[in-house]
Amino acid sequence: MKQITLENLHCTKTEDWVGSDECRLEVFNDGELHFAYRHDLNNDENWALNASLLFASSCTLRLFDEDGDLPGDDDDALGVVSIGVADVQHATATFREDDADYTLTYSVTDRPDITQNDLATFAIDQFEASTVPGVWPQLSKADIISDLRNRRRNPVSINQVNSNFCGPTSIVFELARTMPRRYVDLCRQLYETGGFWSRTHRVDAPEGLRNTHAGQNMSPADWMLIATMRNEENAIFGVSASSTGFISQVEGMTTPWEMEGWTGELLLKGEVSNSTTFVWGEFDAIRYAHQVWASGGSAFIMLHSDMFSAPSGIVPPWPDHWVVYAGGLDESGGRIRFTVYSWGSMYPLDLTRDHFENCMFGIVTGF
Repeated sequence: MKQITLENLHCTKTEDWVGSDECRLEVFNDGELHFAYRHDLNNDENWALNASLLFASSCTLRLFDEDGDLPGDDDDALGVVSIGVADVQHATATFREDDADYTLTYSVTDRPDITQNDLATFAIDQFEASTVPGVWPQLSKADIISDLRNRRRNPVSINQVNSNFCGPTSIVFELARTMPRRYVDLCRQLYETGGFWSRTHRVDAPEGLRNTHAGQNMSPADWMLIATMRNEENAIFGVSASSTGFISQVEGMTTPWEMEGWTGELLLKGEVSNSTTFVWGEFDAIRYAHQVWASGGSAFIMLHSDMFSAPSGIVPPWPDHWVVYAGGLDESGGRIRFTVYSWGSMYPLDLTRDHFENCMFGIVTGF
């Protein structure tokens, strides 16, 4: 494993004619956006980054001058630099597109003591050591770090508790289970900058959400990320830390296309599909979910929560819950058995075929 330390970015000449550039330095390690650093720089100013990150084979740095969200005023690309695996000390790289002139000083060292499995732990250590102040004044950084270490050991501990955020909670569980370093990176970006970068766009938590305590009895790390995801998708109702009843249900409602979007944007799956089974196809859907899971993909089930209890009366003809498929499909003996993640636990389900059909409404899968 290699460690790159971004030491200093010097601005010789800004891209903007007047005033500072609003610099954004994106770091892609092994093809994945690892972190985006931001700082305003003017002519002859320095930015002491002092940031260390790990990569296995490649590190790409992209520098932008952010120009805001106005139509026709896109961010200005100032250059791209590719860093190899050779050890160097205090090397320099330049960004000189669009009449700007920036010089980055960096070092690359070998880290044979760190394996692929240690990347998430290293990311947590770096987050804990960071002196960047958080923008969630009601959340304790120490509590968030403790949550992240706990979820690194046991992703199942992620829990929606009293909230109706089953959809984004399912996505975050799969993120922590399958991409633990990315999970930590997104939490760090969110805590330090108020937002994070998904595959194609930035997701921001509004100031009102950032000024709340952890809501719905959720842990701070779970609340911060999951509530931000849910709030971003809500067109009318913003997420509230204390909402209950019908309003809480509306705030937390997750559609299949939102699950598709998160599967591509946060889990970085290239092949994402959505199959509904309101009328037929329940058994084909669960078999396909198993195939995806067995091949290393992710599968999410849209169901009615009556699936977790013995048949009792008529199941309402609509879904009210999302879970993560976790293997164990068995259709022997006239019943159907499989395991799902939900509510901070693994649930082995053992159902009659009729009860399964009545409670099953579709799947979203991603490779």
